[in-house]
Amino acid sequence: MTRDVMLYPTLNEELMKRVRFQKSPFYFYYYDENEEEHELNAEASDIMSSVYAIKDENGVWTQDDYALCFRRSYTLRTFQCLFGPDGIACEDAELGLAIIWTSADSKQRGVVRAGTFNSQTDIFEITAEKEFEKAQLRGEITFSTVIYLASPGQPKEYEQHLANTTGYILGELEKFVIQLDGRGSVFPIFEVSEPGQPLWYVRCDWDDPTTDSFEDTVSINLNAAHKNYRYIDRTQKSFNSQLLIEVMSAALCVIVESARCQSAFWEQIVSNDSLETGSVGQAIYYFKDTLEWDLSSPNAVSLSARKFFEQRI
Repeated sequence: MTRDVMLYPTLNEELMKRVRFQKSPFYFYYYDENEEEHELNAEASDIMSSVYAIKDENGVWTQDDYALCFRRSYTLRTFQCLFGPDGIACEDAELGLAIIWTSADSKQRGVVRAGTFNSQTDIFEITAEKEFEKAQLRGEITFSTVIYLASPGQPKEYEQHLANTTGYILGELEKFVIQLDGRGSVFPIFEVSEPGQPLWYVRCDWDDPTTDSFEDTVSINLNAAHKNYRYIDRTQKSFNSQLLIEVMSAALCVIVESARCQSAFWEQIVSNDSLETGSVGQAIYYFKDTLEWDLSSPNAVSLSARKFFEQRI
């Protein structure tokens, strides 16, 4: 593995402490057909991951049908230390703050330039915004907030060691990763269209729940071809939230009890003993440890699931 060797000073831990970098959470949203704005949630995909899954509480948004937008505010309060011989740019240079976004699955990357500042700026406060086209992105998207050289200065004799080429990235402030396409979701919900089949059913196709992938072997299938689907479709006026709660709770009970039936693995699951990352067992342990569900009996699981969904649907 190769490493870049920087021939000029860049943002280090000491300077990071001094710039008093502040940021708001990423705010993700989309516009509907009437140009009304709707917020999207960014939720940690699981306890072991720093990747955030983008979800729509109303079940309307998908990256194929709507644009994905975000905005985020930034503040730098004491950044004068970045300029001059002990900093990362000449005293009369101009620095910029930008978000570099990268989507390996989509084979795309780009830059959102938020704003620029110099040594005479009082407080740097700016909001970055971006709208991606619908169906533009897939999979994981990484947002890296960086400081770069926006405009070079006139180096003094004691500043010859500083970077002075427009566009040089002089340090990363932080990184944030999101996941589209539903991968990594705690609840693997899919819409199917199967005439003659029930309103919903669960697929549990694993062999070893401690190693087999939750994403690949488990699905909660909601049948759009069923005559009563309109009652669990959030986009319809006939939507019945209590019915959806009952469906989701029952579905999760099926998943947990299917694992409990494999008694050789159950103790390993509830004790989090050598569970593969992303496995069925790890997902069930997530219900127990992070969501604090009681998995001691089928009745306890049912009650925990209903309480959980009552607060969210």
